[in-house]
Amino acid sequence: MAEAWSVLAQAAGPNVFLEPGFALAARGIDPASGLGAVVMEEGGRLVGFAPGRFMLGGAVFALWTHPYAPYGAPLVLPGAERPVLARLVDYLRAAGAVALDWPLLDDGSPLTAALGVLAGPSQHRVDVLEAHRRAALITADPPRPSKELRRLGRRLAEQGELVVVSTASGLALADATEAFLRLEAEGWKGRKGSALAVSADSRRFFDEAMSGLAASGQAQIDLMLLDGKAVAGAVVLRAGDRAWYWKTAYGEAHARYSPGALMTLELTERLCADPAIRLVDSCAIAGHPMIDRIWTGRLGITSRLVALRPGRAGLRYRLVLAVIAARRSAKAGAKALVARLRRVRATAGG
Repeated sequence: MAEAWSVLAQAAGPNVFLEPGFALAARGIDPASGLGAVVMEEGGRLVGFAPGRFMLGGAVFALWTHPYAPYGAPLVLPGAERPVLARLVDYLRAAGAVALDWPLLDDGSPLTAALGVLAGPSQHRVDVLEAHRRAALITADPPRPSKELRRLGRRLAEQGELVVVSTASGLALADATEAFLRLEAEGWKGRKGSALAVSADSRRFFDEAMSGLAASGQAQIDLMLLDGKAVAGAVVLRAGDRAWYWKTAYGEAHARYSPGALMTLELTERLCADPAIRLVDSCAIAGHPMIDRIWTGRLGITSRLVALRPGRAGLRYRLVLAVIAARRSAKAGAKALVARLRRVRATAGG
């Protein structure tokens, strides 16, 4: 299916995380079993590609996302969103599922509109599991940088020769990859154990994903160098008229100059100058203390549970909803507890 999948990815509503080069690399960092895809064809061509897995004894089909893919739109040929969604629902219902777990879809997209039709005239129950708004760059309306960031940039430039280099303008991908991973591992992600270089699997995934996307111009690494050493880095992925500010890292030795914010400011100017890019998703948490101050645009992201049978939801659907909601609540509670413990340790000096 590789060729048909690639053709659809180029024509579909953009989701770089489902480009074959990225998705096949990411399979290696998803240990759970049962991952596959529901594919839909029409007239001999692929019109829909929805990866995911059956869960809860086959009662739920969960569309595939993972910690490195903060966006959950399946690949669908433009204009075919309603029939593809209807066919997906019919197929999953015939397979014995009662619910479609659909995470991280942007509000206002054609797929969201198709869901609205499913929930309205077709009378399928749709429950919102989580919704948030995260920073986005609308390139038609670029933000104005603050005077403080400009001042910090001048201060950092006083420390030595400050330049920005990019794989988009000649920097070797292998060199950029090594520099970015080293920078990330030296920071808080390295201490937390979540840096890409910490695990052999995540390092392999990063190398494969970047190689696969960079070959088609869909990935770039930018580095801010001070006297030849990276003090900040950014990884941007792109598909169609959208881009994703996927990864960022900065050198903590120069934290007082906010090199990560300065890298974002430099990247913002470059993205806004690119006529092929309409929207850049920050991939950040809602209320992020850095990116929210620089990018004033917001992208609504919603996770939903969709009943596969129209009309009043049955007992199995309501049980599935209760289980998924409880799991999400427990996960959120655990994250909040860890955050509180870290604050207590920091206050106690340990």
